[in-house]
Amino acid sequence: MPTLRSRVEAILFVADKPVALEALCEVTGANAAEVRKAVREIEGSLGDRGIVLREVAGGWRFASHPECREDVDRYLLPPKTHMSQQSLETLSIVAYLQPVTKAEIESLRGVNVDGVMETLEERRLIREFGRKDTVGRPIIYGTTDLFLEAFGFRSLEDLPPLPEGAPRRAGGELLQFPNKPERESSLDQIKESVEGHEDDIEPRSESRLEQSVAQELKEALEST
Repeated sequence: MPTLRSRVEAILFVADKPVALEALCEVTGANAAEVRKAVREIEGSLGDRGIVLREVAGGWRFASHPECREDVDRYLLPPKTHMSQQSLETLSIVAYLQPVTKAEIESLRGVNVDGVMETLEERRLIREFGRKDTVGRPIIYGTTDLFLEAFGFRSLEDLPPLPEGAPRRAGGELLQFPNKPERESSLDQIKESVEGHEDDIEPRSESRLEQSVAQELKEALEST
């Protein structure tokens, strides 16, 4: 009979997204302590191999080793396209102020964001989370698990703290929302908090589309 470590390893090998502790327990019938021990054993067995086990987006999954990144990039990545500055700014606002409406984003950025939001949705970095209980019931948006994976965050709690003076949300409402003269400064503060974490962004080898997104994110951050 295969060991628990082998069974967990097999699940993680075929998974197309991070596998949570609860899911591993349910599938294997083992308790949380036993599964965590198996995960640690898998991590310890990888040594100097070309893959690593990453804890991201509330679970674990295999990924290519960061030191092998250039080789993986050459093998998998399609022709490179850069994420625009507008997309990066909008993604940063959604990440920090979610759940957020298009109107709130446009009020902060001062421009229409329909096209940018559509692009971010197509790349599965943001998604609709429902509707706000206000007049007109506007759609509210937030980031996805792919966003967490691309940036190497286990959860949104890993986002660097916002600096003083940046817009914040409390009780469902946006606080310290800037007037037009303050927009540029506030937007820079939010974007800088994401840029400060660019070293955590690593491409994944399992999907050409998702790895391309992660690479574009890193290049967009490095170029700003």
